[in-house]
Amino acid sequence: MGHFKRTDGAESPQPLARWLQRSYMRAAIIPLVSIELLFLLIYWLSGTISYRSNVEAVASISRTYVSDIATREGSTVDAQLDGVALMTETFARASARALTTPHNPPASEKARYGRGSGGTFVTLRGDPAEDAAAFYSGAVPVGPEEIDKVWRSTALDPGMRDIVASSPLVSQVYVNTSDSYNRIFPYIDVTRQYAPGMRIPDYNFYYEADAKHNPRRKAVWTDAYVDPAGGGWMVSSIAPVYDRDRLLAVVGIDVTVDSIIRQVLNIRLPWNGYAMLIGRDGTILALPEPAERDLGLRELRRHAYADAIRSDTFKPDTFNINHRPELAPLARQLGRGRRETALLHLSGRNLIVASAPLPDTGWTLAVLVPQSEVLAEADALRDRFELTGIVMAAVLLLFYVGFFALLVRRARAMSRRVGSPLQAIEAIMARIGAGQYQQQPLHSGIAELDHVSDRLVDMGRTLGDAHERILKQDQEIRRALASEQETTRGQRRLISVISHELRTPLTIIDSAGQILRRRAGWLDEAAICERADLLREAAARMGGIVGSAVDFASFDPQSTGPQPQRLVLSDILSFATATQPQAAGRIQLSVSEPERVLEGDAAMLTKALSSVLDNALKYGGDGSIEVSAVCTDDTCAITVRDRGGGVADDELPLLADLFFRGRDSTAVPGAGVGLYLARQWLTLHGGSLSLAAAAGGGLEVTLSLPIRWAGADKGAKAASPAGPNCLPEAAE
Repeated sequence: MGHFKRTDGAESPQPLARWLQRSYMRAAIIPLVSIELLFLLIYWLSGTISYRSNVEAVASISRTYVSDIATREGSTVDAQLDGVALMTETFARASARALTTPHNPPASEKARYGRGSGGTFVTLRGDPAEDAAAFYSGAVPVGPEEIDKVWRSTALDPGMRDIVASSPLVSQVYVNTSDSYNRIFPYIDVTRQYAPGMRIPDYNFYYEADAKHNPRRKAVWTDAYVDPAGGGWMVSSIAPVYDRDRLLAVVGIDVTVDSIIRQVLNIRLPWNGYAMLIGRDGTILALPEPAERDLGLRELRRHAYADAIRSDTFKPDTFNINHRPELAPLARQLGRGRRETALLHLSGRNLIVASAPLPDTGWTLAVLVPQSEVLAEADALRDRFELTGIVMAAVLLLFYVGFFALLVRRARAMSRRVGSPLQAIEAIMARIGAGQYQQQPLHSGIAELDHVSDRLVDMGRTLGDAHERILKQDQEIRRALASEQETTRGQRRLISVISHELRTPLTIIDSAGQILRRRAGWLDEAAICERADLLREAAARMGGIVGSAVDFASFDPQSTGPQPQRLVLSDILSFATATQPQAAGRIQLSVSEPERVLEGDAAMLTKALSSVLDNALKYGGDGSIEVSAVCTDDTCAITVRDRGGGVADDELPLLADLFFRGRDSTAVPGAGVGLYLARQWLTLHGGSLSLAAAAGGGLEVTLSLPIRWAGADKGAKAASPAGPNCLPEAAE
């Protein structure tokens, strides 16, 4: 974009409209960018639709696959448990032969048996790896016939050892007769484990195989229970032993819950899945550690045997899926008995669950797989799709960057040519608004903006001139008004105080004059002298008031400053007390360092202390006046304490103000100037005067003086040996 040149070499200002017109032309970048954004939006929508389609397809395939896994693994588990059931039936047939065939074991075997407590007949010792244990309950009389049954059952020991050794699932094998005889391998201490009067047919590992519960006379599986023989939580494959139609016994092979978890449920499933074994009534028979975490359960692998087990003990309701609301979809699935999948929400995540029935046991194998793991591949595909979109967007962006490079440079140039002057004009306005009225005009090269800048600068100068005139006039008016108000207040206070204080002595003078006039012929010399004394006292009081007024009128710290001298503390105290002849021994001095040397104006300091003493004598009643002085390295504090009636709390801060007199000072002569002047004289020396209520009544005034006065010259002259000159009379 070109610029017009003036003959003096400067650029000719160009109209703002032309700049704006060219900026509108450059706005063509907006539709192009919009096209790019629209393309990216379409790409994102198509990717989202594709992702959802992939997720639905993967979810459908995964549900079918999980169902197939459940069926396949269920068949495997069922085969393992079916092998245990076949061994149970084989052991039942061997038990039928043994119990109906006489057998005489060797003497070494018989030596292991004996009578126990409660009429029992039991094994007394044995090797857990080789021997079986026997327990004949005292619930029935144990005679020769029962003992012969024990000898016959010993023929089963080799087969029982082989069964336990043949399968890692099997933990123990046993035979239970209808008259409460139990033979079990491996060996346990039956005298400690079983109750003497235990009735074995009352337990589920017996009655679930009787004719009522098992008319088919096949091997059946129990649900999880606590083993009275001390094996902990387990399930049992049990089968009846018949002699024709008479039930002789029930045999069982125990599988602990822990062994089921190790051998059956620790199946390597895809997607970090796991399996659970569920009983006929919905009780979770066994579950691995991942299921424990999701369900908030702890698998019952062990049982603490504080005493013998005297009744059936099954898993609590917390292990029943019918009593767990979060497992309701699984319970409904098992209730329908169809091959389908459901979705569970456990521990903050969704799991796909499929089940497979185990026909031989009546149990169900449930396989659970985290949905997030199943959809991981679809999520990975989505991530790759998004990465592709980002790469495409980056390529398009680079293309547009190159395409619009020139337009961007021109836009920036236009922004600098228009934006910078506008900001400068805004800054000029802000500075004028802040009171900086003298500003320099702007030369931007744009006619309209330069014209506005010139008008703003002219306006600022005009406002500045007017503001200066207003400020000067305001300052002059304020000074004059303040001076006039201060003079008026001082005059009013002085006139008010003097007029009030002069009334009493004038009244006394007038009264004495009238008496002298009316009774001059009758008055003797003493009466005339008395009236003369009254006249003199009134005149002295008036003189004191006039003196206070003169002191106040003559006090001018600007023209009369302190004259520095070297002073001795005891001299100041002595001459100050000497100015109070009416004290008559009432002043008590207490000075820690009477020879301490100070620097200051002797007359001012003596007047200040005299004024404080005079105030104490006037208002302190007839009591003594205590004057104490304590000095430190840089300060000397003189405290004057009287025993008068004190000052009201609301009047104490005002006591040293000019012309202030308290409510109780009506009968005491004074103009309210003494303490005010004392504070002013101390302030000129860099000191201070403070007032406080004294303990026990009265007023305590403290005069603080610096040891070295900051205004003193190095060549300060010493006070005369006779003491400071210009001693003042008592100040009112």
